[in-house]
Amino acid sequence: MIRDFNPDDREPCARILSKAGRLAFYWAEWPVFDGPGFDEVTKDERIVVAETRNQVAGFAAIYTPENFLHHLYVDPDLAGRGIGAALLGEAMKRYGPALSLKCQTLNQAARNFYRKCGWLEDGQPGGADGLGSWLFIRSPGPR
Repeated sequence: MIRDFNPDDREPCARILSKAGRLAFYWAEWPVFDGPGFDEVTKDERIVVAETRNQVAGFAAIYTPENFLHHLYVDPDLAGRGIGAALLGEAMKRYGPALSLKCQTLNQAARNFYRKCGWLEDGQPGGADGLGSWLFIRSPGPR
């Protein structure tokens, strides 16, 4: 089930962000997030939550003024069950088909996931941040 974020989701989402981020960005130091830290990195973003068996399984956070998918994380213990694809589909349904995101170049698992979902890597160079180089990935547009 995909639903809107509520305050009770803060701590479970922070745990998922910490755990999944450590796996995704294995080459860099990744912080442990608590509720206030989660609030800080999702400030002004619309958040949808995936829930399975009454537990938060993942979330997506979208900065709507720029149609930017800032976060999409699934509990690693629940990976491979279609939760990420469901979150991505809901984000596109709610916030339009013109979404984009930044993806770390070394995060091959994420790049493969978005490619499998029909998203397109931008041919232009992206940039670099504290985690290394990144590139833009864009939704395929209306279907």
